[in-house]
Formats: sequence, C-alpha cells, structure tokens
Amino acid sequence: MTEMTPRERLLTSLRHEEPDRVPLDLGGLATTIETVPYNELKKYLGITSETKLFLRDHVDPPQEVIERFGIDTRYVRLKPPRNFKVQIEPDNSYVDEWGTRWKKPESSFYYDPVDWPLKDATVGDLERYNWPDPHDRGRTEGLREEAQRLRENTDYAIIADTPVLGIFESATVCLRGIERLMMDLILDKPFAKALFDKLADLHIEFFRHYLEAVGDCIDVVMVSDDLGGENGPLISPELYRELIKPAQKKLWQFIKSNTEAYLFLHSCGSIYRFIPDLVEMGVDILNPIQVTAKDMDTKRLKEEFGDKLTFWGGIDTQRVLPFGSPGDVEEEVKKRIADMAPGGAYVLTAVHNIQAGVPPENICMMYDAARIWGTYPIDSGKLVG
Repeated sequence: MTEMTPRERLLTSLRHEEPDRVPLDLGGLATTIETVPYNELKKYLGITSETKLFLRDHVDPPQEVIERFGIDTRYVRLKPPRNFKVQIEPDNSYVDEWGTRWKKPESSFYYDPVDWPLKDATVGDLERYNWPDPHDRGRTEGLREEAQRLRENTDYAIIADTPVLGIFESATVCLRGIERLMMDLILDKPFAKALFDKLADLHIEFFRHYLEAVGDCIDVVMVSDDLGGENGPLISPELYRELIKPAQKKLWQFIKSNTEAYLFLHSCGSIYRFIPDLVEMGVDILNPIQVTAKDMDTKRLKEEFGDKLTFWGGIDTQRVLPFGSPGDVEEEVKKRIADMAPGGAYVLTAVHNIQAGVPPENICMMYDAARIWGTYPIDSGKLVG
C-alpha cells in the first residue's frame, strides 16, 4: 500500500477503513506526556528544543518528537482569557477562573482541588455567581491563523483540544466537590439539574467561539467527561440518563451541528455501561480505553462497538508502561493492535498522559512497536499467537 500522509491515515481510520498503518497520537490534553518523564525523554533522545507547556504540567511536543515517533496529529487549543490571570500564592495554591482553589503538596507532581466555590450553593446562587466569561476574546486570539497554518502548510490531522472540563467534571471537580455533588444526585435533584443545565449553556458559548475560529480547519474536536472509576461507573446509568445525559446531549449536538469534525470523547475508567448512550448522542471516538478498568476488555469492545466507534488509546499506563520491560510494552502494543485495529477505527496512544516513572525506553518502544506491528493488513493471530 502507498504510504499515506498523517491526515489521510487518520481520516481513513476514522471512516472505519484500513489505512497503511495504525495512526499514532501524542500531544492532547489527555494524550500527551508530563514534564518529569519528558525531561528524561529529552535527555535520552538528545532533544535540544525548548520545552513548551500548556495548563502548567502538560508538554506540547516539538516537531522533532512528532517526527521521531511518527505522530499523525497536531493540536489547536483555546488560549487563556485576557480578563483573568492565575496567581500562585505562597502556600503553592491558586484560584482559577471558576473560583476553585487548587494546591500542589510538596510530595505531589500535580495541583488538586481543595476548595469549591459552590459547595454550599442553592439554585438561586447559580444565577448570581460570577461565572467564567466564555466571550473573552483572548481565548481565540490568533487561533484561526494557527489552525489555517496547520491545515494549509502541513499534512497532519488537526485536533481541537478540550477547552474546559466536561459538564459532569466541572460540577464535581471545579464547583461543588464530588462528595456534595453525588449527594445532590439523590437528595437535591433540582439543584443538580439546574447546575448541569447552566454548565451546558456555558460550555456551548465556549464552543461557539472556538468553532467559529477553527471549525472548518479541524478533523477532530475533543470533549471530556470522566464517568467511570476503576471498578465500575461513578454513578448509576439510570441517574446518568435522568440528570447528566440531557445536558451532555445538548452540548454535543451543538458541536456536531457547527463543524464537520469527528466528535472525540475522553472519559476515563469503566464506562462500558454508558457506551450505547454515548453512541446515541453522536460520539464518534472514545478515549482513553482504560484497559485495567472493569469491563474494558479491548477485544470485547471492538466486537460490540467497533462498527460505531473509533477507539483511541489503549496502551496501559498503570502497569505496563511504568513497570514493564520494553518487551512487555511491545507485547502490550501487539495485543491492542490485534484487538482493535482490524477494519480501521483505532488510533494508538497511551491510556491518558504519560506519567512520571515511565522510562524513556518504554515510550520509544510503544511508538516504534506500533509502526512495526501496526502495518495493514493486520494479522491478529500472528500478533498474539
């Protein structure tokens, strides 16, 4: 088969057709590498270019890394607002534009939410609250020019990255706190519904400006909403369909009506029981395929939903990448390709961002093995035999 360009390769796979090889991804909000392992990778590969970060800890991979690993994707992201600046305080905490306080302990690599602005709010407080301004022009300043440059001057598939946390995550992580929000789902459904409705309307305005800037230049648009834990859904499917799904559906249908791009959903954990709902709402791509979570067997997912979804991710970041040998990583890559790549509709990358503790040898093996074993036609029996 003639070698395809990165954009041709990804779009062929997204059409559920077989390209020349499995497409590869690195660089998204949930598919990139963090600063600590990246610094080790830089040293290992002799990379000299400046490290560029987004959202404090996430690496925007430079062109030399994209080329070294054969990555097929490039990203465009909303920019910070003009009217709000984050200030890191002496205790290593800050308040974001949602009013959430985040803090990074000395023992941690990451900031965690420690105080929530709507933890004691009522329905009436929602209209009085000082919400982030989705119309701030700083968010899209220069974004169209960036997207057009990538479209016209490169052959990469262009991904519009997640601008904000999803509706459920915004409510739990940023605003209410997960314990209080979970109680609301049972004890105060009117508040939960009002909060989800408000967040849907706010997210639509974020995406309205985002898609006006880049919607005709992109191939994929990402949304995010974690619905699963390690051992099952975070909430019952019944409560999800009653309270959360209507708000998600409103937002996702708005997105799909304002761009021809494929809709990519990042949702961690055991989300098997939600997949029919996600398909019904128009999700085209599912990420990260957390293979260590309950019911997330990749062969089963492909058999049941492979005609409806593209699977994006699948290389285990909890055990294999940090603790396995390069040989273990190669076997992991071969298994996921065997399970999910036949017929197309599979993009290979790690399950969520590459974390501290992952050796650079394993990162290189993941992408090198993918290019070796991901060439079509896929012989699944040879890969796992």
